[in-house]
Amino acid sequence: MKFVKLSQSEYEEIRKLYEGVMSQACYGLFFREGMILGDEISKIALQEPEKYFEICANLLRARGWVDNIVFEEATAVAEGSIEATQSDVPTCHRLRGIVKRVYEAKGHRRLHCEEIECISKGDKHCVFRVEPLGGG
Repeated sequence: MKFVKLSQSEYEEIRKLYEGVMSQACYGLFFREGMILGDEISKIALQEPEKYFEICANLLRARGWVDNIVFEEATAVAEGSIEATQSDVPTCHRLRGIVKRVYEAKGHRRLHCEEIECISKGDKHCVFRVEPLGGG
């Protein structure tokens, strides 16, 4: 399998390009891109179900998405997201899509995923909360 590496500054310029053309509509696109990436990460990790979250975290680190990520029962806490940039709102849309798919593949059910803390807003970590669709 081949991989493409982008620097954080290149990544940010691409994000700005999308925002300039699509405004906030691009955030949904970024989220869906993340879901596609999360599907592939999940497939790899499911080969060793007993180490599922550990493998997902290792892949996310190795691929440069985060410096570290810890998957807990209903939250994922990330440090050093490549998507973090100065903002008033959460910016880690692709990572949110990845996290959603990682949890969905493990639990075999559809979930809602929200970034409730973000380094971009000045928070210490990026924190993603997952819950069943409909909140229950």
